[in-house]
Amino acid sequence: MEVITPKMRILKMKWLIAVPLLLAGTFLTLRPAAAQSSQRITLEDALRLGLQNSKTLKLSQAKIDEAEARYKQAADQQLPTIKASAMGSGAYIPTHKIQIKGLMEEPVYLPRTTVMYIGTFAVEKAIFAGHKLRYAKTSADLLKKIAGLNADRDKDDILFNIVSAYINLYKIDQNLKIIAQNLDDVQGRLEETQNFEEQGLATLNDVLRFKLEKSNVELTRIELENNRKVANYALAILLGLPDDSTKIEVDSIQADPHDVQPLDAYLQEALRSRKDLATYNYQNQLTDISIRNINADKLPTLGVGANVYYVNPNSQFIPPANSFLIPMTLGLNLSWNISSLYTSKHKVAEQEVKKREVEIGKSAASDQIRIDVNRDYRAYQQTLDKIKVLQTAVEQAAENDRIMESKYRNQLATTTDRIDAQTLLYQSKVNLALARADAEIAYYNLLKSTGTIAATGAAAQP
Repeated sequence: MEVITPKMRILKMKWLIAVPLLLAGTFLTLRPAAAQSSQRITLEDALRLGLQNSKTLKLSQAKIDEAEARYKQAADQQLPTIKASAMGSGAYIPTHKIQIKGLMEEPVYLPRTTVMYIGTFAVEKAIFAGHKLRYAKTSADLLKKIAGLNADRDKDDILFNIVSAYINLYKIDQNLKIIAQNLDDVQGRLEETQNFEEQGLATLNDVLRFKLEKSNVELTRIELENNRKVANYALAILLGLPDDSTKIEVDSIQADPHDVQPLDAYLQEALRSRKDLATYNYQNQLTDISIRNINADKLPTLGVGANVYYVNPNSQFIPPANSFLIPMTLGLNLSWNISSLYTSKHKVAEQEVKKREVEIGKSAASDQIRIDVNRDYRAYQQTLDKIKVLQTAVEQAAENDRIMESKYRNQLATTTDRIDAQTLLYQSKVNLALARADAEIAYYNLLKSTGTIAATGAAAQP
């Protein structure tokens, strides 16, 4: 017979409590809180997805569709108008006896009350209206083109935002790679120094210095990983991907500098390709059309029309024969608003002021475009110069780190010298990676300033 002591009871109770907790912990560990799938996306794929899923572009397309509908409405104004109406009303006739002398030998007796039915059917078509219909159609067409240019400008902004977000995530990944390499190096130096301490060749303070260096690098890694989650979330939103369940793996970006043309070539290209300048051109044409439309008000209008009337002074909707009238008319309608000859001059003056405003705005926009292109061109050239300097700095830091490593092993350099050399190499590598990424962003910013970012091979069409 087994004897259960109090101590055994306590151990058994502990196991009864611990086993379910262990099983629950294992279940929670095995079941992910939110399954996150990794997806590698090139820059071209990112641009294509961003254009496909952009809500801004969908809104721009809706505005284009709205302008298209207005254009069709303007075209419909050239069609003939057809109207039909019917009316039925009760009539009270105080004078129920009518006799017109010289025309009627016998009087006509009318009922005191009756029902009157009147119907009309009219077809009208403008023959000449001072070309106002043509001007309305042209104005609607210009507004449609302006809506298309605004959509293209929104597209340029979206492309640049995607490029910036993509390269920002790339910069973080490059820093994480360098951090991981630096952690391995620091760990190796720490283990080596611990061995030196056991042999009496290093002090405890030297070991603590490397441990402190490792902690600082780990803190930087934690901060970068958090920044990556933020950048990943932002890019996923731009691309229309599930924001919480997609880990975006970015591809490498072009490390070599792009072929750069002279500054004047970019300035000329910007003046040809910028959508805002083309918008000013269309707005200028709109004011010209408005002036012509106002002048058209001074001219007479001519139209042709046909009308059919149904007059039935009978209580029956379908009366007997010879008891209702159906007169028909066909003729021309000529009208002229003479007052427009002296009331339209101020309207024309207003449109001429708007035309000058458009021309001034276009000139100011051209100046700003030249400033932007010059600034972005210089900025890209600066990033290329920085890359050359930083490449040399990395080579120098690597050589310095190699020398300090040799001196440290031979007890000719202090721990501080060794850590400083390693930190300098790490920082120079980070600076070079960031400079290359900044150069790529600066290049796309230059393309955006010239209005050609959507025309590059990287701007994949949806």
